[in-house]
Amino acid sequence: MVPFLIPLTSVKVLEILLDTGFSRSEVVTSRVLGQEVDILGSIPAEQRSSSDDHSTKSLSIDTLNVTDDKVIMQLVFGKIQCPDIRDGQIPALQDQLVKSALAHGIGFGTGCRVLKMLLRAPQGSLVGSVIPLVDFLCDSWWEGVINDGYSYYVMMLFTQCVATIHKLLDTKPREVLESKAMRERVPIVIVQILSRILSTQNSDGTWGLRGHTEPTVNAVLALRDTTALPYTQILRTEIHFAIEKAREGLFLRQHVVSEPDPFMVSNVGYRTYELSEAYVLAAKKIISDEKYPSRYHEVPASKQAHKLLQFAAYFSGLNHLQKEPFAQIKTAILEASLYQPFLKTARTDVFPRTTAKEQDKYLEYIPMMWVLACRSYSVFLSSEYLLDMMILSMWIFLTDEYMESKVAKLPDTDVLILRRHVENLYLEEAAGYPEDSCIEHNLSHQVLEAMSVFNTFAQVVIHYPRVINASEADRLDLRVETKNYLLHHLSQLEDNIRLTRQAPPESLSTMIRFLSPRTSFQTWVHTVGAGHVSGPFSYSFFACCIGSSLRSGSDCFSSPKQKLMAHGMNAHYGAFCRLYNDYGSVGRDAKEGNLNSLNFPEFFSTKSHDRDPDVSADEQVKLGRAKKLLLDAARYERDCALSSADMLYKELEAEGEVGKKLADRIRCYIGAGEQFSDLYLTRDVTNTVK
Repeated sequence: MVPFLIPLTSVKVLEILLDTGFSRSEVVTSRVLGQEVDILGSIPAEQRSSSDDHSTKSLSIDTLNVTDDKVIMQLVFGKIQCPDIRDGQIPALQDQLVKSALAHGIGFGTGCRVLKMLLRAPQGSLVGSVIPLVDFLCDSWWEGVINDGYSYYVMMLFTQCVATIHKLLDTKPREVLESKAMRERVPIVIVQILSRILSTQNSDGTWGLRGHTEPTVNAVLALRDTTALPYTQILRTEIHFAIEKAREGLFLRQHVVSEPDPFMVSNVGYRTYELSEAYVLAAKKIISDEKYPSRYHEVPASKQAHKLLQFAAYFSGLNHLQKEPFAQIKTAILEASLYQPFLKTARTDVFPRTTAKEQDKYLEYIPMMWVLACRSYSVFLSSEYLLDMMILSMWIFLTDEYMESKVAKLPDTDVLILRRHVENLYLEEAAGYPEDSCIEHNLSHQVLEAMSVFNTFAQVVIHYPRVINASEADRLDLRVETKNYLLHHLSQLEDNIRLTRQAPPESLSTMIRFLSPRTSFQTWVHTVGAGHVSGPFSYSFFACCIGSSLRSGSDCFSSPKQKLMAHGMNAHYGAFCRLYNDYGSVGRDAKEGNLNSLNFPEFFSTKSHDRDPDVSADEQVKLGRAKKLLLDAARYERDCALSSADMLYKELEAEGEVGKKLADRIRCYIGAGEQFSDLYLTRDVTNTVK
């Protein structure tokens, strides 16, 4: 077949003008290219022969690959006649295009362009071609593998594709919209794109470092298409405001020459002046079109939207978030809500479901803690990383719940058997769990069930996808801390038993002094206390996940100094997490007979005795004084963790780009701990199981 030369500039001009809202007849007779060009006819000979620059490429069906922008020319208007593409070939062309794209390791932006071509095809099966591409795009974004960069152009392309899929429901197969990626992951990608765009708008309404026309038009087009999607409902006011502000900014800067988008310069090759002219026309269209801020009709807020707005209002009132823009908090809350199905799916992978009246309400809060932590630092991390950390947080809640609801009811001798069993975990890692010879026989059903849960937990952790590829040193540390984590829980249960034996059951509603602590308070906080809330375990899991990705399987921290700095920082992190947790659960711990920091002798004066069940006003004053001491200690440990983290950030950032990325992830790791700690000051989200 004879290769067909086509000016790629013409293709880009067509796309931007049509996407902005120009009619086909207006585009066909436009003079954007410096001469009147009939797109439906032939290309001028002088342009066909201009192969000495990057504005043309030789293309044919036989040499179809992912750079075939001629196909865009074929599909952009629908059925346009091209010399070497016939209508009957389009289905085969689609399949060949997708296979070629996925086989050649295309980037996110190029994948979006291929998907856009397919969605404009006049015929063919969308299911077989579109779903693999949507899966690929979601995988790329989910894993943070966006080699073309997070430019406004590629984000605009993706939002256009998703909006187009929704619009095609009446004429195309519903399998596309009902695919797993479209239901579960695409909404998260869209909301993250919204978050990036809304949070980076310049004060004058434009986007980009210099506020040029091109990134601003791309951002506006992306925002416009997101308003057509059902899950962006609570953000439509912010989206419309941003578009209106952009219209004002474009009006004030309409005589400023636009600069090209970096993605398009590096991946396409075109004459920038001509495309800049197209963007100027697009900007004028946006300025003159009064419908842009309210393109879609408003619909009454759903029950879910009201609930998310209530969460946003609550978090915006917390001290550390009061200065954050409300739109940013709303976006974070919306994104967090979209992770809940993933957590609910993984809810019973290890731990059995309980009958707690709260119905796992922490599954709502866990995603919020992590997304808000990232947004408060203006850090955008991959969905994969965020979900890893959310699952880790869920494990922590579930372990605590299982221990208190199941293991706490076992007799002392069974708890000792479980302790020996935990100490033997990973001895036969190749077999998946300890050999039968390591397990005593004639055990109760409850003990065997607990052993099975511990075995499953240990194996799920060490064989977690990101952990498998971590360095051996980081995996060894995780194995040790996973065992220690379970042992610290057993120690907490043993302490709870000794505490409740000091007083009759009717006195458990009051705070009592712990007469037989295993260590001093300060030692306990940095060992059993911090270990019980997973300080060392979480840090080890985090190091494995990050080391396997950022360090390509090498140790997460690259030098002995870094490892010591990170370990010291995390020691304070675990301590302040435990202290804030205890502060927020004083009442529940007292009722359930759980050892709390306030039970330690250090929070009683030398003349104090066990608190009387009939708490007097004077006792309430003493309780308030003790809680103040606890909060002071928690704030000290928090300050130590933050100052240690600052030193670690400087050490890491001196490494370069990888070190900076690692520092950002640690910021979010610490930030999530702060979010949970501040939450405990006002709300207890733990299930009641006793």
